[in-house]
Amino acid sequence: MDQPLLVMLLPTRLEQFHLRRDAEALLQAPGVVAVDPSRLPLGRLPETLAAGLAIGQARRMRLPGRPAVLAIFHPVQFYLAGALLARHERAELWYGRPALELGEHAELDATAAARAALTATPEQLLAMAPLRMSELGIATEVSDPWSGPAA
Repeated sequence: MDQPLLVMLLPTRLEQFHLRRDAEALLQAPGVVAVDPSRLPLGRLPETLAAGLAIGQARRMRLPGRPAVLAIFHPVQFYLAGALLARHERAELWYGRPALELGEHAELDATAAARAALTATPEQLLAMAPLRMSELGIATEVSDPWSGPAA
């Protein structure tokens, strides 16, 4: 399948995501998929190990189309996003930059922001997504094959 996708890499399970309602609304579009975070706490692992695990995860990931956009909401997610960007070179990175003290993740934050085609707050990113998705050819509405002109 070559359907362009918006792949949201969630910082927590969807049920725990503080923007759950906005994410769920976006997930109604056929061109949007969400990926739960790794079970391993990548942010607590040495950088080389975290990057290696993310490369393996990206290699095993099966998506229902071609990632046109990878959206992240925390700098630690850049490990997986970077691995996916290496496999899907034409994909854009969108960074929903969190408003929190990044401490040890400041370097990842700077790298993600520099690589991102779009950087905004997570709330702004989710609000802007539908417009930008249509510009990129990502399906935003379910098409009804039975609808057509009335006879």
